Parts: sequence; C-alpha cells; structure tokens
Amino acid sequence: MSFCKFSSEINSLNVTIVDNTFIEDYLPQASGEQVRIYLWGLYLCSNPSLKSSLSSIDSFSESLGISQNDVMDAFKFWQEMGLVQILDTNPPEIQYMPVKNAISKKKFKADKYEQFNLSVQNTISGRMITPNEFSEYYTLIETYHMNPEALLMIVKYCTDLKGNNVGYNYVLAVAKNWANEGILTFSQVEEKLQQLSDTETKLKEVLKALKLLRKPSLEEKQKYIKWTKDLDFCDEAILFVAHHITKGGFEKLDQKLTKYYEQHLMSKKEIEEYEAHKTSLYDLAKEINKLIGVYYENVDNVVESYINPWLMRGYDENSLKLLASFCFKNNVRSLQGMDSVIQKYYKNGLTTTQSILQHMEKARLQDEKIKRILEKATLIRNVTSWDRDFYKTWTYSWNMPQDVIEYAATLSADKAQPMQYINKILSNWFEQKIKTLDEAKIVGELYKTGAGVDGKKDTSIIHDRKYSEDEIKSLISDIDEIEI
Repeated sequence: MSFCKFSSEINSLNVTIVDNTFIEDYLPQASGEQVRIYLWGLYLCSNPSLKSSLSSIDSFSESLGISQNDVMDAFKFWQEMGLVQILDTNPPEIQYMPVKNAISKKKFKADKYEQFNLSVQNTISGRMITPNEFSEYYTLIETYHMNPEALLMIVKYCTDLKGNNVGYNYVLAVAKNWANEGILTFSQVEEKLQQLSDTETKLKEVLKALKLLRKPSLEEKQKYIKWTKDLDFCDEAILFVAHHITKGGFEKLDQKLTKYYEQHLMSKKEIEEYEAHKTSLYDLAKEINKLIGVYYENVDNVVESYINPWLMRGYDENSLKLLASFCFKNNVRSLQGMDSVIQKYYKNGLTTTQSILQHMEKARLQDEKIKRILEKATLIRNVTSWDRDFYKTWTYSWNMPQDVIEYAATLSADKAQPMQYINKILSNWFEQKIKTLDEAKIVGELYKTGAGVDGKKDTSIIHDRKYSEDEIKSLISDIDEIEI
C-alpha cells in the first residue's frame, strides 16, 4: 500500500501538476516545510514508478530529512485546508484531493478573524451570519489579499444600500468587482465610496430624465462613473441623451452612450447635430449603397462604420456621391473598398468636390499623355497602373519632357516589349543628362544607324565600365547602405 496516492478523480495523471489555485490561495498560508511536504507527496502521486521505494512514511520522511511527526502534522494542516484526506494513521495513508474542489472546504483558525466576525455581525444585525458565510469572507480576504477593514467597510456600504437582510452573495460580488479594480485597502475603499457619493446627486437628475423615480443603484453609479471617467462624457451630454430616451431606461442610455463614444460623438452639440441629421444620414447611406451596387436592408452599421467617419473627415454628401460613382466605374464595388479610396484621397488633402474633380481632371489629362506615348510605341490598349507608375518616374524623378518621352516611344515601336525598351532608353538619357528633344534626336539618329539605346555602337545598356565578379559581389554586400 502506497503512503501517498491520488483520489480516483485525478489518479490517471502521469505528470506532476501544481494547480495555480494552490500557488495563489494556499501556498502563502503555509510554512516552507508544509509546502515541501505537500509537493513531495504530489510528486510521489504523479510517479507510480517511485512508489515501491517510497511506499511508507519512513522512506518519505527520510527523503526530505523531516521527522515523521512533522510530516503528519503537515498533512493534518493540508487536511484542514481540504487538499488531502488522511485515510489511515496505522500505517499512515494520505489521499490527495483535487484543488478545485477544496476551496469550499478551506478552514481557518477560529481566533484569526474573531474581531472581524464581531464587526460584521454588528453591521448586519438583521440576521445571524452562518459559518459558511464567514468562511466565504475569509476566503475572499486571503484570495484577493484584501484588508479585512476594507471588506468590513464594503459590508457596511452594502447593508446601508440593501438593508439589514442584505445577502452575502451581493456583498461578495461587490467586493470581488472592486478587488479586480485594485481596491484592496481601507483608504482605497473610502475613496471609492466618496466617488460613488459624489455621483448620486447628478445621477438622480439622469433618472428623473428617464422618468425613473427611485434611488440610483450601486450598479447605476458604477455605470455613471464609467461614462464620465472612462468614456469622458460631460454631464450635459448624458442628460441630453437621457431626455430623448422614451423606452429602455438606464440600459438603453448606456447602449446609446457607448454607441456615441464609438462614433467619437462626445459633446451635446455633436450628438444633437447627429440626431437632427440622422434621417439625411440614412438616406445618404442608401444612396451610396446604390451608387456602388450593394444593398443592406438595415443601414445602421453603414452609417456608424462608414458615413459618419467620412463626414468627420470633412467630406459632404456631394463629394461622397462623386467618389461612390468613381468607385463603381473603377470596379470598386464594396463599402470597404470605397473606404480605402477615401483614405487615399484624404491623405492627399482631397475632401471637397472641387478638389476631387480637379485631381480627377489632372489624372485624366495625364492618362491622355500616357495614351499618346502608348500610341507612339504602337501599343493599342488602355492605360494601366503600371503605365502611370512609369510615367511618374519619367516625369517627376527623371524630369523628362513629354516630347522626349514620345520620341523614345517611337524608337521602341518595333520592339517586342516597347515599354521595357522605353525605360531602357530614358534611363540612359537620364544618365547622360539629355533633357531636350534636340539632344534626344542626335542620339536617336545614331541609334537608327545601328547604335545602342545610348547612341553608341556597343548595344549593352550598362556601357561605361565593366565590373568583375568580385566587384559585383562587393557592391551587393553593401547594398543595404545605399539609399535609393
């Protein structure tokens, strides 16, 4: 018979697992020796192959260098905590229990919370407090490391709020919520209570606006603090929204404020203007959907996720309709796609109808210039984004005039890849600082007589110098230091 073994619920494990609950809730209350004994027994339970050599309390105590009496005293402590059961004492037999089930069996020394018990019972005078309720309070104190005086103040607050028959589950819920906020000491609870007290007068006005003639609850006070502290709404904005809610009460108010926050509508003025123009916003959303070729029965999300953010960037109804038509014509058939287009226009400071039209006109004129280049190169097709990128490089980066580019296109007309050849010609002319049509024609005439694109008989593109293999490798190794 083994000295330590698992209960049937956990005897199938083949590794030594230390539950986090043990570390958080039980380890701080135990001595180092008690922890050593518990963990050694857990290790023994988890490794069946060791049981033959450590199958008695003699070998167990000898392995740790701890007397048998101290070993048994430690297991009695863990039994009080609900983590083990002493099945037999002659010979001793210890059964480990699941930690997750032990919390309700956790025991505390009778005199440890004696003064706390008296204070809680005096506070909740309408009923007798059961040992189980006290145990729950102790567990909370030790689990969250809350100061007993802090919990006592929470008990008093809940009693004042709910009366002498307040349920301990309510007290525990409040205490746990505050503990999760980091409120653990007497001064922190005192500050929290002052904060709740300060909200009560203003919250009464909100309830009155909602036609709720009662005192605000703790949960409502917590919500009000969230609106003003976390979401940064002012009292004026909260009251304005409350006055316009006809049904749904406090929960509806919370939902509305959360929605406004998500749309960055924080002041009374912003909210008022949004609500006043809400019908026109919905009509605009339907019109935009129609223009880009999509349909949504409910356009609430369209207004919140797209229309309102676009308007916040400075676009108006006409500019958005113009961009929607542009998107449809260019096969952008989704709101997300239109949003990407608008983002690009916005980054370039194009928000008004006039500025957008001017940009489009400029783009159209550029496409006409590119179209003439394609025709000179005998390419019969539409202008592509690649063509536009090439043209931008030729004109903005290399500063090539239109007539020079068109002339290069005529020299490339009989090539298999005309655009590739135009790039080769213009890059060589840029290198040679050829900027005018006359200069280009001089080199071009040489090209017609059999010279390369640079106007020389050597038809290679890189022509001034030959590089050895070692030199090329050296240049490549330093490529990250070259700014392009």
